[in-house]
Order: sequence, then structure tokens, then C-alpha cells
Amino acid sequence: MTPLPAKAESPRAGHLTPHAIWSERIALGAHLPVPGSVLGAYPEREVPALSASPTWAWLQARWRMPGRPSAGRTRRFVQSVREAQARWTALAPAELDEHVDRLRAALSVQGFTDALAARAMGLVCLRVAQQRNWQVHDVQLSGAWWMLGRRLIEMATGEGKSLTVVLAAGVAALAGVPVHVMTANDYLARRDAEQWAALYVALGLRVSWITAASTAAERRLAYEHDVLYVTAKEVAFDHLRDRAARAQGQEGDVVLRGLCMTVIDEADSILIDEACTPLVLSQALPSRQTEQQHRLSLFLARQMQAGRDFEWRAQHELTWHESGQERLASLSANLQGAWKLKRYREEQVSLALTALHVLQRDAHYLLRDGEVHIIDGPTGRLAIGRAWSRGLHQMVCIKEGLVATPETETVSQTTYQEFFPRYHHVCGLSGTLWEERRELLAIYGLPVLQVPLKQPGRRQDLGMALCADARAKWALVAQRVARQVAQGRAVLVGTDTVADSERLSAVLQAQGLAHRVLNARHDGQEGEAERDVIEQAGLAGAITVATHMAGRGTDIHVTPPVLAQGGLHVVNTHLNASRRIDRQLYGRSARQGQPGSFECVLARSDDAIHAWATQGWKAWLLRVAAGDQAEAGALARALCGLIQHQEGRRAFWRRWHLLQMQWAMRRQLAWAGRDGGV
Repeated sequence: MTPLPAKAESPRAGHLTPHAIWSERIALGAHLPVPGSVLGAYPEREVPALSASPTWAWLQARWRMPGRPSAGRTRRFVQSVREAQARWTALAPAELDEHVDRLRAALSVQGFTDALAARAMGLVCLRVAQQRNWQVHDVQLSGAWWMLGRRLIEMATGEGKSLTVVLAAGVAALAGVPVHVMTANDYLARRDAEQWAALYVALGLRVSWITAASTAAERRLAYEHDVLYVTAKEVAFDHLRDRAARAQGQEGDVVLRGLCMTVIDEADSILIDEACTPLVLSQALPSRQTEQQHRLSLFLARQMQAGRDFEWRAQHELTWHESGQERLASLSANLQGAWKLKRYREEQVSLALTALHVLQRDAHYLLRDGEVHIIDGPTGRLAIGRAWSRGLHQMVCIKEGLVATPETETVSQTTYQEFFPRYHHVCGLSGTLWEERRELLAIYGLPVLQVPLKQPGRRQDLGMALCADARAKWALVAQRVARQVAQGRAVLVGTDTVADSERLSAVLQAQGLAHRVLNARHDGQEGEAERDVIEQAGLAGAITVATHMAGRGTDIHVTPPVLAQGGLHVVNTHLNASRRIDRQLYGRSARQGQPGSFECVLARSDDAIHAWATQGWKAWLLRVAAGDQAEAGALARALCGLIQHQEGRRAFWRRWHLLQMQWAMRRQLAWAGRDGGV
């Protein structure tokens, strides 16, 4: 795309409503979120009230949101960046340093105006050219500029999202705004910070990173830097600890400098998939002899039978039958204390049934070093330090024959739905945002814009196959993998759980197909095993079997011989709750205009499909879709799309109702004069 010649900008450039123009001027103007006399030493916003109706909340947010810059205005901005880069290039080193100081002073006073943002971005482009010998693309410049206006952007995988983040974070940091770049996991936080450290230093900025292993002193020092790469979980928990310290007057224990600005990488994962994950700050309780109560709950649960005493509803919600309630009352008739209470005994035994029948080893948790570690569903990684509440974690430990971990009590808690609106400036990007644009606007007030591709996509869809059972599925996957490897291609197979990855590994091994496995067992703090597997995944003949760990943020560099044979081939073996997650996996192939392909192989016995249709016309349709006819694949895809759509709607309403409950609880605590956490 050839930029148009620069023109004088109108105060009302772009096709915006008067209110949107005013909102954008506020967003881009001089009111920068920095610690100081205006916003205080710890800037953060109060969580805004939300309408009870999602439609009305969306309409309100749409009226307040910054408008989309017109195509002409975007072209003029990109042209201004190119001209600014040329002017920076012509300066002598001493002159350049002087002009940088003037630019930073102007940004701190006037904010992200078009002219100043273009000059600052031109400076970043100069440093990128000097450091990497790269030419920043127009789509990266426009995407970074849009994010500076408090927007989310959808940018396809392989289009240079990491550099786009650097452009936005670098310009904001030059203005003196502390920037938190949110990454998908600790490995990416450290990798990206180290990868771009030299560039930030060349801009006169300091960059650091935080992982779960960082100490309080290391965290305090890292937050003092201009740009920080970190996971959302770490910042949220540090903020909870800061609030507790400030409430107790212990200002010396505070580590953050407030919640000024965040750039969220893989924004849909954090703001949608993990939006309702409870982030609970807890402390150990004195021993209360509760282990015997947990063992008793498990004993009683083992006397109950599904179908006779209780039923599992959608999302593993348990419903008691009257006969089950009577049987439980009879079994606990001689027990004393709280066991006399109907509600208490049913809640405790319900938790025990969940521990026994819902939470499965190598699917929901992993045993390592004599402890139970939760596997985070969206990322496939170990959630170190996270524990189930209300005694559920202790029951799982007892079920596995381990020593139960100490009980804890909640000090403070939050969710990402509550946490991120506290930032003064939120923006981000992902390759899969468009499907959730209405929810992102209604809840967070963030509009979503799509960034065009630099080059036409060459990713081929090889269709979907639906097998009768899991055994047939793994056999078909092995057959498809062998066919692609024989052509000299590299293959990535995505599985849902650790157990699934190891089942497929056994099938591949039995057929003599050399491969490597990446799952939560390899999730180390330093990421050495993961780095090694990913580095080899793009070689000719390489077969990589991975859980969700190989999804978001994973760069597989495909070698030229593999590209010549068609590139990386991706096989998906699980029907994810959202089409977005499927697209993230498929996006590992055919990046930056390279060739690549993907296919999906499922089984009628897969949990998501089996739960949708166990009898009647739905089951009949699935049997037809699992046939060998040419139309079977198309029918399977249509049915799976329907399942994902229905699950997506249910998930949205769960998130919405939880947000309403949190808002109501916050109001009650405010009336009572208590701190409701975040």
C-alpha cells in the first residue's frame, strides 16, 4: 500500500460523531495516566457501574467509545511516521538525543496527539531499523496507533504482533507512562523482554520482566522500569497485596506504581476465556482438624451413585435426587456438629463427588513432587500456587493418597473482569478478537478493529473427520500424520489434555513414528524443555504432539525444505469451547504468507460432543456425520459449529451474571463500610 501525500489535518479528521471526537481527544490528549500530583502516587480507576442489560451496556459503551479513524486519516498518519523516521535518520547523534528529550517533554504535556505520536513512532522505527535491519510495515504502524487510542485490534498470527506491541509500549513509555505488557505465560514474558531489551535501551527506556518465581524485592525493582513484561495473574495478585498493605498502612510493602497503562497480548484469552477465573489472595489457617472431615466427605460420596442419588447437569453442576438426600441423611444420622445440617452435608459431599468424578488426573491436574498442581485450561500450563477452594483441593490430595495441603482463608479476591477496568488506559491485540467484539465493548468499553493482512493468506483447510470413538480417532490421526510426514512436511497435533497427548504418543510410537510431546509435564520455570521442542517443530519430518501449550504465542519457524513441500500441517483433535481457540491453533501454520494447512479429527465420544447429543435426532445426525460419505465432513463441521455457538452463548451469560453478582456484592460492602477486595 502506497501512502498518500501528507495533508493538513482537520480538527475533525475521520468520520466521527461529535461525542466520539470528544472522547478521542480525551483519550489521546494531555491527560496521561502517570503517577504524580494529579492522579496521586498510585493511579487507578474506580470500577465503573454497569447496566443490568448487556444490550444497554453495549449501547452506552458504543456512544462513549473512541471512533474508528478513517482510512484517509490512517494513511496520513503512516505517511507522517515515514517522514518522521527520515528526519530522525538525518540527525547527528548529539542532535538526535536533544530532539528526543524535547519529544519526551512534549509528549508528557500534550499527550498522544497525531503529530507527536507519529514523531515518536518514527523514532521507534529508526531504532528497529538500526537494531534489527527491519522495515516496520504499515499495518503494524496503524495497529499500534489504534491501540494508543484505547482500542483492541485483531491482527492475524504471524503479522508481527510483538513488534506492534513494542511500537505502542515504546511511544507510551517515551511519554512517561508506566506500561505493563501482559503476556500469555511466564516463558513469553521473559522471552519477549529479553528479545526487545536492546531496542528499549536504544530508546532511552528501561525494560524488565516478572515471573511467578520473582521475589518481592525483584518485583518492586521491576515495576520501577518504564516497560514491564508480565502475566496478568502476577500483576493482579501484586495489586491485591498492595491493596491489603495500603489498607493496613504498610506503604513500604507496596510494589506497584499504580495501574496506568496495559497492553494485553492475546487479549481474548485474558478478557474472555479467563475473565471469571477467581484470583484469590489467601493466607494459611491454623490447624483445625479438617482433614478428618474431608475424609468423611469422600467416604460418604463413595456411597452415592450417579443416576440413583444425583445427576450431573451442564458444566458438571450436581443436582440431588430426593432419594439421594434421604440416603445421605441416613448415612450421616449418627454424626455430630454441622453434619446435622442438611445444607452443610450436601455441600461437603457434592465437593467430594466433584473431587472423585469430575476432576481427573492428567486432565485437570498433575501430580509432581508429591503435590497436586492445577492445569490451567486455556493455556495447558501448570497454575503454580493456585488451589481449589472450600476444601476441594484437599479432597483431591486425599483421593490421590497425598498429604492434604493446609487450609486457607480468603484475604481478598478479584477477577479479570473487575481488575482490568481499574487501569486508566487499556489496549491490546490478538489474532482472534472479532467474534467477541460485542462483549468486549459492553463489559470493558473497548472497541475492536481488524488490521488487514500484509500478504494474502495461503492456509489450506483440509476438512473435518468425525470418528465413532476415541480409538478410531487416534488411529486416523496417526494415519494422517504419517501421510504428511512422508511428504517431507512438519506436523503439529493439538490435544486437549496431558492424558490425550500421551495416548496419541503411544499410538504413534507403536507405529514407529518418531515424535516429541509438549504438555504440562514439561512446563518448567525456565522453559528450556519447551524451547527445545518448539525449535525442532518446524524441521522436515518433525512430529510434535502438544496440548494448548503450543497455541497462543508459539512461533514455529518452518525451514525452507518444509515450506517447499507445503509448510507446517496442523491437526486439531479436540472440539474447543470456542472457534477462536481452534483458530489460534491453526494459526501456527501458514504465517506471513507462507504455505500451510490444517484439519480437524474428532470422535463422537469426545466430551463436548457426547454432552451435546446422547440420544434422539442429535445422536442420529452425529452417526451420519461420522460416516464415509462425501457430505459427512460438511455435516460434522456444521454440527460442531452449532455446538460451539451454543456453548459460547452459555459462557457469555455465565460471565455476565457473575459480573452482576460481583457488582451487587461490591455495593453491599461499600454500604457496610468494608473493602470488597478489588
